[in-house]
Amino acid sequence: MFNAQDPRWIRTLERKLGWLAIPNLAIILVTLQAMGSLFAFMDPIWVERFALIPEAVYGGQYWRLVTFLALPLSMSPIWVLFSLWFMYFVVNTIENEWGAFKTTFYVLVSIVLTLAFSFTFNYPVTQIKGFQSTLFLAAAALYPEMEVQLFLILPVKMKWLAWVTLAMVFYDFAVGDWLSRLYLVAIYSNYFLFFGPAQIYRLKQIYRKWDYQSKLRK
Repeated sequence: MFNAQDPRWIRTLERKLGWLAIPNLAIILVTLQAMGSLFAFMDPIWVERFALIPEAVYGGQYWRLVTFLALPLSMSPIWVLFSLWFMYFVVNTIENEWGAFKTTFYVLVSIVLTLAFSFTFNYPVTQIKGFQSTLFLAAAALYPEMEVQLFLILPVKMKWLAWVTLAMVFYDFAVGDWLSRLYLVAIYSNYFLFFGPAQIYRLKQIYRKWDYQSKLRK
């Protein structure tokens, strides 16, 4: 994973749309997740009620445009506690580096892409592990050498967890149908939008160094 510099268009947007910034966004996302998990523990039917189902939204259930963000990442209370802590840590890590506007915009792009795909292809969104993993990949790109306590016990560098996450994404892509693959491309587009230019630049630098050394050896 690579560190990234702000693209010029991000700086331009921040000057014009700075009012969109939501400080302490981690608290809002974690609160949504905590409430969703609590309702799901009381009655699992709430998972279906929170899901983003286009037909239901067209029928007047507009709350689903927001409540899909409250879909619990697990039905295990212990795993939910870990997930809530991890989401708070990840989003705070991003905001500490990027500031409130860029963090908010990154999250908003992910949400808009999810909504757009769901309504374009009539695709129900019943889980948001992809949304959380795009947040984690951003944090790992910013701080690849940072150590986190996996399951609050095992110290692991962010970059290794990021590669595991990417391996899982590629596996899901390989075994999924064409619509599921398109969904993966859509929800991870925000990561490539924000970090792609910096990674391409770094690959070019590596190639130029290799090419220069090859010419020296001739």
